[in-house]
Amino acid sequence: MIQTANLLNPPPAGSLSERVVAQIAGFIHDGTLVPGQKLPPEAEIVRQQGVSRTVVREAISRMQAMGLVVTLHGIGSFVSEGADHAARDIELGEPGVAHDLLALLELRIGLETEAAALAAQRRTTADLAELQRALDDFARETSADGDGIDPDFRFHLALARAAGNRYFLQILTSLGSGAIPRSRWRIDEREFEPHQYLIRVHTEHEDILSAIRRADPDAARAAVRNHLSNGRERMRRAAEQRAAKDTQPQ
Repeated sequence: MIQTANLLNPPPAGSLSERVVAQIAGFIHDGTLVPGQKLPPEAEIVRQQGVSRTVVREAISRMQAMGLVVTLHGIGSFVSEGADHAARDIELGEPGVAHDLLALLELRIGLETEAAALAAQRRTTADLAELQRALDDFARETSADGDGIDPDFRFHLALARAAGNRYFLQILTSLGSGAIPRSRWRIDEREFEPHQYLIRVHTEHEDILSAIRRADPDAARAAVRNHLSNGRERMRRAAEQRAAKDTQPQ
């Protein structure tokens, strides 16, 4: 029998819920956890990981979306059949490699523009509340000089969830917060001013949420394309500046 203390060792870096997901996914992938096996109770995961119940519930929700676990109300969460395949997340390139980050943004433009259009048609009151919560958390964190990566990713996860198609959510969940370029590319003030950049990101998120709230699919699609295309352009310019600097004589 697997001991809970061994199952829930300190996880890798990332947002709190992603750490829990990565740890459990790793045990599913290597066969330590097998299909049909019950996960430790929520309270036990909270105790072992040193996180809140909210974090654990978000992690369980993400694993459900990824097809890793199924949850039976009043009984618990169990490893899904075929979870060993679902645990093989999309592999991201090396941090700081510009062409990989640009390629990832191209993927997200194709994926999230359509997700946004569907979200505008299918969103629920709960979806709108979650999008607003992530937006408010982003503003709060960046106002306190934080990087806002976690609420930024939660905003995009909430958008994918609001689309009402689990595959959008599965793909974005598999990418993890590494889908947010600044999580793998350190912002250099000589490339663009960080504070103004984060204000722009927040404004673009507001435009997305406004279109989804108005149930306007075309506007939602356009708002996401504008947001991610702006990110791609900022990334491209920054990469060119770094490349030019690296080729200058010392």
